[in-house]
Amino acid sequence: MHKPPMDLLSLPGDFKIQIFKKLDWRNLKNLKLVCKDLYFVIEKNIRFLGRPKVYSLSITYDEIKISKVDYRFILTEDTWRGGLLKVVEFSNFTEIKELRLTNGLNGEYISIHYESYSSRDFSRYTFSTGLKNGRCYRDYPFVTIKNSRKFGILYDGNLLKMDSLGRFRLFEENGPCSVGKKIAMDFLTDNPMLEYEKAPTNVCKLIDIQITNHLLELRLLNPENTCVRKGFKLLFNKVYKYGVVRQKYYSKLFDKIKFNSNLVEKNNHDVYLISSSMKCSKCGVKHGNFILYDKDSKEFSITLH
Repeated sequence: MHKPPMDLLSLPGDFKIQIFKKLDWRNLKNLKLVCKDLYFVIEKNIRFLGRPKVYSLSITYDEIKISKVDYRFILTEDTWRGGLLKVVEFSNFTEIKELRLTNGLNGEYISIHYESYSSRDFSRYTFSTGLKNGRCYRDYPFVTIKNSRKFGILYDGNLLKMDSLGRFRLFEENGPCSVGKKIAMDFLTDNPMLEYEKAPTNVCKLIDIQITNHLLELRLLNPENTCVRKGFKLLFNKVYKYGVVRQKYYSKLFDKIKFNSNLVEKNNHDVYLISSSMKCSKCGVKHGNFILYDKDSKEFSITLH
């Protein structure tokens, strides 16, 4: 005796979800169109289902609205899609390799690019900005996060909307810089993009000092938290002058966070260096804090591991 075919709609919610988990995003999108019941079940459980990874996401905005969204999927849909899309379309991306936010009126932008290295134990996030006067340069950090095996920029799609981007000052003067600092703090505190609510906002201070101050407030630089923190490196390009302000600030900082009074300071024709390290008796790992200014390449780096 043949069993009657099972009706998907009659299955309990948990059973529906188990089936949905085996479907790719294209089929899930089609299934949502069948009826309201399936639509709401999928939307309610969207974070547990097979949403696509995105190679690149570009959002163009003006003073009052998002005007254009371009995106390219990885593997599944290797083509560009342009035009004004519904929020539900681009809010369902889980992770992004390249992100660009562009002001359509004046050309200002913030761009973040993710790279991973199979032979090394870290990932790198490269920030670049374009200013109103048309100059294009990288004055934001290359963020190298050790032990980060996750793909790209972790992304909670409910936050990339007009109200959220407005809350993070994207539509104000120096908006891309504000969002850039915000996303950098997300990486350093291991949060999904734009989830971490606080970020440095004092435009009068040097960007590296703003970020370092905030990490200090979060106690991530404290020696007692060294064993549990995630190592990282911040690299700033085109720092044409190290200056007295940085020198005084970091000398004072390292005096606070040095390991067992172990502190080395070097200032010569080539570099300015402050370092402190120790072999940890708790975890057996050699921990270290370093700042290095290369006077020839004009690169300034902050490294914690």
